[in-house]
Amino acid sequence: GVGMGGAFSAVSNDQTAMFWNPAGLVHAANTTVMFEHVTYFADINYDAVGATRRINDTFTIGAFAMAMGSGDMPVTTVAQPNGTGENFSVTDVVGGVSIAMKLTDKFSFGTNLKYVREDLDTEVATNFAVDVGIMYDTQWNSIRLAMAIRNFAPESELDGGYHDYQNGTPAEEATAFLPYHFPMIFRLGVAMDPILTDEHRLTLAADLEHPNDNIERVNIGSEYAFHEMFFLRGGYTFRHDTLGLSAGFGAKWQSVGIDYAFSEYGILEDVHRFNISFSF
Repeated sequence: GVGMGGAFSAVSNDQTAMFWNPAGLVHAANTTVMFEHVTYFADINYDAVGATRRINDTFTIGAFAMAMGSGDMPVTTVAQPNGTGENFSVTDVVGGVSIAMKLTDKFSFGTNLKYVREDLDTEVATNFAVDVGIMYDTQWNSIRLAMAIRNFAPESELDGGYHDYQNGTPAEEATAFLPYHFPMIFRLGVAMDPILTDEHRLTLAADLEHPNDNIERVNIGSEYAFHEMFFLRGGYTFRHDTLGLSAGFGAKWQSVGIDYAFSEYGILEDVHRFNISFSF
């Protein structure tokens, strides 16, 4: 999905669908296991693991866990703006389960239920969130339509508090952290295969994103497959502050798949994503 510029809502057809559009899990293999590692800018790292199992022709279930960490950062204060000699870190951990249902030969539905824990130094926030997705195969000119909502959740709030400063002096009583909303995203997607033969496949896709904390974005992407064994991907994100071009490639041999994706973040460092999967 990342290699296609994030235009993946209507393309999701394997175990990674749980991170994009859980309805696509109905197209995954009977049993799958995947591992993913992402190196972000500013020494931020992200890791994910997931597994899916097709129960029957209608139901597919899955489970996943994700963790993102900032690494150590220096503690600074008003009195010691150059650092106290101590470090702190920020960590987000998500665990969840998925279920997808193939309601008809055209229509599928999926959802994730997620537990989220955020650690900011010694302060902690926990919450639950839900993802919902649908996919519709028009069965006309290979056109597929999709809709997905990610991170539908109540407000979250860090426990504890902080000491504000008044005229350079810390207040005696701690101020509670303000509640905040998760970054919820609504996506509409469309995809089609203008080339589809036994040897070659070309998929074109587009997603419209509406986040609750930013302006709308448009993602476009493509994937070329040779014998469904070798894959080339490319995409672009419009109306994003830093993200633009994305590209990637992959290979699949029997039950093993390997994928790599690259994303250009302008003045920030490039992001690299590695994924290995096993299908049975």
